[in-house]
Amino acid sequence: MTFPSANFLSHSTGVRTFFARQLLLFSVAIALFAILWVTNVRGPGAGFVSVLLYTFFIGNFTIPVMTHLAPLSSRLRFPFDWAVYLMSLFLTAVASMALTVAIMMAVYRASFGSFFAQLWSTGKLPVIVILIVGSIRHLYIETRAHLEGKNLELQRTVEIGKTRSRLQEQELDKAREIQEGLLPKKIPQVRGLEVAGAWQPASVVGGDYFDVLKFSERTIGVCVGDVVGKGISAALLMANLQASFRAFASDAVSPGALVGKLNVVICNNIAGDKFITFCYCKIDATENRLAYASAGHCPPILFRKAGEAISLKEGGSPLGIFPERNYEDVEVQLQSGDRLVLYSDGLTEAMDSEKQEFGERRLVELASRNVRLGASELLETIREGAARFCDGGFQDDFTLVVVAVK
Repeated sequence: MTFPSANFLSHSTGVRTFFARQLLLFSVAIALFAILWVTNVRGPGAGFVSVLLYTFFIGNFTIPVMTHLAPLSSRLRFPFDWAVYLMSLFLTAVASMALTVAIMMAVYRASFGSFFAQLWSTGKLPVIVILIVGSIRHLYIETRAHLEGKNLELQRTVEIGKTRSRLQEQELDKAREIQEGLLPKKIPQVRGLEVAGAWQPASVVGGDYFDVLKFSERTIGVCVGDVVGKGISAALLMANLQASFRAFASDAVSPGALVGKLNVVICNNIAGDKFITFCYCKIDATENRLAYASAGHCPPILFRKAGEAISLKEGGSPLGIFPERNYEDVEVQLQSGDRLVLYSDGLTEAMDSEKQEFGERRLVELASRNVRLGASELLETIREGAARFCDGGFQDDFTLVVVAVK
């Protein structure tokens, strides 16, 4: 069913196109008359009225015909498309000129015996003009169509890119949820100790990891790991590390033995250009004894109640480099009021606007001044201090764990 509104719109568009064509032809007629006048061409067909009539008749014959013929030539490859178009345009121009001359001779009641002579004398210039104007118009239409096609293709590419980007964002969000699920939702506590931890990836997902396991009412295990790099690849290795740590960790396994087992697993599942730094601490709150083993990780810092800072530097190479590497247990006696701080290098390597790093020295100074705070308060103080230093622009994943001895 055809609706009246659709017919009206179609009719209105056709009328606008027709009047736009007449305006174009009128402009061409003025230009042609100006050329004839400047070149001092005089004759029966050189008057403005004659030029105007010739232009309107020829234009209204030629343009509609070429509008229907042009798409046929556009299907061919270059230069055959232009050869067919120009041939069609020439034949149409000659036919339109012949028809126009016949009409003009009938209007002026001229003898048709001079038809061919009149066609030859008056038709050369209009045919040349038609070829020039028609070629320019066809080039404009072809160029516009090509650009519109490229624009549509670009829009489709952009839409596809946006769709893929949205899907990737959704996948990253899901990966973030999964990764957060691998971290302790609620940090277990034991008598005599207070433990607090924080994790912040540089992007949606990251390669930092920490975990706290409760072995008994007086014994816990605390670990911090840092996979080299950021993003999905680091997150996958972090998940592998978490699964292996949870499988091996127990009250009966010493820190050195556990780190050695992790190293064997990681060496068998890591690319040649990757490695993981890791530190595992086992704390016995009954005897106030700390046993730890480090695999190339940032040295934990033990703050005594009096403010003294002890860097626990002993350790071996990062995980994933030397499969036969052995890791030793290191024991330290704890005291009431001690604070143990474990962190990843994303904290100390946070930079301010002048590209200066937060560094271990600022960390030590900040923690020493606030050593009497509880674990949660000290952790927030350190994190806020580092965030103020770098204006919240952490360049790398960072993890921070604080253990307070009561």
